[in-house]
Amino acid sequence: MKYLSFLLLLLTVVVLSVSAGCVTTPDNSDNKTITITDTTGREVVIPADPQRIAVSGSGSTRLVAYLGALDRVIAVDSQDGKTTQTSDIRPYGLANPELRELPTLGSTKGQIDPERLLAVSPDLILMSTSGADLAGEADQLTEKTGIPVVLFAQYDPGTKPDEFAENLRMLGKILGKEVRAEEILEYFDTIKMDLDNRTKDIPDDGKPTLYVGGVSYSGSHGFYSTQPNYLPFRYLHANNAAAGADIGTSTVENAKIAKEQIVAWDPDILFVDLGTLTAAGGGSIVELSTDPSYNSMTAVQTGEVYAVLPHTSMGANYETILANAYYIGKVLYPEQFADIDPAEKADEIYEFVVGVPVYDQLNANVNNLSFTKLEIPLL
Repeated sequence: MKYLSFLLLLLTVVVLSVSAGCVTTPDNSDNKTITITDTTGREVVIPADPQRIAVSGSGSTRLVAYLGALDRVIAVDSQDGKTTQTSDIRPYGLANPELRELPTLGSTKGQIDPERLLAVSPDLILMSTSGADLAGEADQLTEKTGIPVVLFAQYDPGTKPDEFAENLRMLGKILGKEVRAEEILEYFDTIKMDLDNRTKDIPDDGKPTLYVGGVSYSGSHGFYSTQPNYLPFRYLHANNAAAGADIGTSTVENAKIAKEQIVAWDPDILFVDLGTLTAAGGGSIVELSTDPSYNSMTAVQTGEVYAVLPHTSMGANYETILANAYYIGKVLYPEQFADIDPAEKADEIYEFVVGVPVYDQLNANVNNLSFTKLEIPLL
């Protein structure tokens, strides 16, 4: 009898404990996993359908935005939390202002504080390598937190299209967005083909020489900062004065050109990347207006100075590169681009790529100067 009473008491305790949540039985039905080989060759076991994702490093949030999966992002890189709707130049940020309200993973770009990470409890971390070898760091982070880390490289689809496609497809597989990944890749190819078809038969003889200054890289810069492989020029078969310029030992496409060299080139048409507006001293527009050497250049004297949208922030915002190409094409070859309204085309691109037509807000954030001829006073 005592034994029976003991069993009944034990059963009662177990039932009460289970109902109170003190005893849990793992439900393996929701614990399916897949193995991903990331950019560094690491084999990473991850949830088959991750719903809570933390993103870190340049380009990480952008590619998730391209795939239409930002609803799963619960924590972002510090740089994605530092902008405002009236200062942001990243189309994905303007299209998704709620990103700025999310917890940040660290205090500087690419930094992940394990305590902050554990506080948000993600299923998965997507980390952009940006050319750095982060495999060891990723492994250590998983050891500390138990959270899997997938590394991917921030490749520019213009300069390394195959590598970009491979990474986007990998992320598409992780997020269940394989179809969307293919749609983005096809759209980018279609835009490039359209630009090529409009300009490939224009004879080289008589093509104007061009220069774009004020291009941002790890911050904003003056007119000396350019890209020898500036993609809008390349897609238009245009004559970039800085093509082939020495970028030294840098692994990026940016170059710093001496003022004397720019003046010696004396390009026929100048373009100003409006990321320069936040540079020390006012950037390129102030320099062109106040520096006698710059001011004496032919393009300034003839009024051939135009403004384009800033495309580099947390890496290259490729959709803005494409939008700039249509505006520059309209400036250089008005007949070939007679059917194009650059602002409308920009919004068409933005709406497809990031889901929202953000040109007006982006333009407002650069003092409404984008896609305009700049009025540079002559000295």
